Amino acid sequence: LRTDQTISCWGDNSYGEASPPSGTFTQVSSSRFHACALRTDRAVACWGDNAEGQSSPPALSFVDVASGHVHACGIREDGGLTCWGDDRWGQSSPPPGTFIDVSAGLYHTCGIRADDTITCWGDDTWGQSSPPTGTATQVTAGRFNTCALRPNGAAVCWGDNRFGQSSPPLG
Repeated sequence: LRTDQTISCWGDNSYGEASPPSGTFTQVSSSRFHACALRTDRAVACWGDNAEGQSSPPALSFVDVASGHVHACGIREDGGLTCWGDDRWGQSSPPPGTFIDVSAGLYHTCGIRADDTITCWGDDTWGQSSPPTGTATQVTAGRFNTCALRPNGAAVCWGDNRFGQSSPPLG
């Protein structure tokens, strides 16, 4: 996202993922072969691969957007979640409620509810959709793991830890 609120992309463009739409934006989220961005008028624009419908957002007004592997989710103005694209693992079937943050991973999605608790849905093969109890201010879903930021600034992670990715340093 440039300072003039336009988007610049680079790298592989096999699916058009490095060819963003014109216009002004407040946020951008990229994934493997597609990306989505929040326009200044709060509509979502997506581009790149659309084999699973991940680049076809609904015509709603959003305040946040997150691109996953073959799905995407957005927080609507009322705080509810809407997801689109692949749903084979349930990653595009969010729970009801209001949210302040959302992050889409490979085949799972996680969000921070309005009460600051973490909830996840979708694939849980590695425990990536089984968050610890407690509150958080931000969440980031990865391929097979997820991390969140606690209110005190500490990171907490769960899921696959084969390479130490779910063991953040202390302090």
